[in-house]
Amino acid sequence: MGVARWVAERLEAGRPLVPAPIAEPLARAWDAVARRAVVRTLDLRPFGTLPVVAVGGATLGGSGKTPVALACARALARGGAAVAIVGHAYRAHPGADGRLVASDDSVDVVGDEALALTREITRDGATARIAVVVGRSRASALAFAARSADVVVLDGVLQTAPKRAALAILAVDAARPWGGDAAPPRGDRRAPRDALLAACDLVVAVGHPPAGAFAPHVDRPARTARVRSHGVVVGGQTLPWADVSAQSVGLYTALARPDRVLRFLAERGVVPVAHIAVGDHARPMEIHKLLARDAVKARGVTLWLVSSKCATRLPSSLGGAPVAVVDYALELDAQVVERLAALVARRRPFALV
Repeated sequence: MGVARWVAERLEAGRPLVPAPIAEPLARAWDAVARRAVVRTLDLRPFGTLPVVAVGGATLGGSGKTPVALACARALARGGAAVAIVGHAYRAHPGADGRLVASDDSVDVVGDEALALTREITRDGATARIAVVVGRSRASALAFAARSADVVVLDGVLQTAPKRAALAILAVDAARPWGGDAAPPRGDRRAPRDALLAACDLVVAVGHPPAGAFAPHVDRPARTARVRSHGVVVGGQTLPWADVSAQSVGLYTALARPDRVLRFLAERGVVPVAHIAVGDHARPMEIHKLLARDAVKARGVTLWLVSSKCATRLPSSLGGAPVAVVDYALELDAQVVERLAALVARRRPFALV
């Protein structure tokens, strides 16, 4: 197990990385800083009445904020709005104050999440209505996006100041909404619960929340974003889950919470015979070295499964077996869609279809 994965798993499980006498004061210090950082200084005033939807996560990775941001953009686009998703070019170098992301861009220029979003949108055939924008900073990317969008979706920002976003959404994993429910190095909660809840207008739980997932003192109910998945996409075709489960499947992850992917696959009757995991956003070693390192794991795999984000750094096959991208989308509940529709109803005709 890699160091990054070991750290993520311990934090999510609420197992401190350091002894308790050290972890406690460090966690308190983290919470104090994070409380102030929940609301991001990002001036929306120059954009007038442009609606901005901000989507942030409750934990350090794995909350589902980017799929929620995409689901919001899709709902808005179906209503006729021109939508720009402002992504973050993490570990990348866009080289401009703002630029549109194309499906054939280099991941080192635009970042894996922005590139994955664009490829998902391209596969939908929705590029005429939804664009992904990155830039040297979020402020410059936002200014670029505001030139032509009816509404902007900020991926990875929960709330803005001095002007608040028109709608702020906190994305949480339905099964473990607060992760380890403590600040690092005791857990992986991004900020104190009360600060996260005060900053947002809606809590959206990704998946089906089990009984007791939300503590009684959460002062508003969570809206559910249900997962829709038809199978995996390989060679431009969708392979249904029944056919996937009949194969000898391997899983490659470069994510913060790979165990959540394993849970997702198990719910669909798929149990990988091999799992190669690297850290979130990690640049994998050369493929032949990667497979050589895990040759025993990779032996006999006939199909490799990856997320759309992981696929941005991989070729179309690993060790002779094709790479298939998991089909994964969220369906927002009616109340969330209605809130989104209301944002642009006064700016232009907007009818849900």
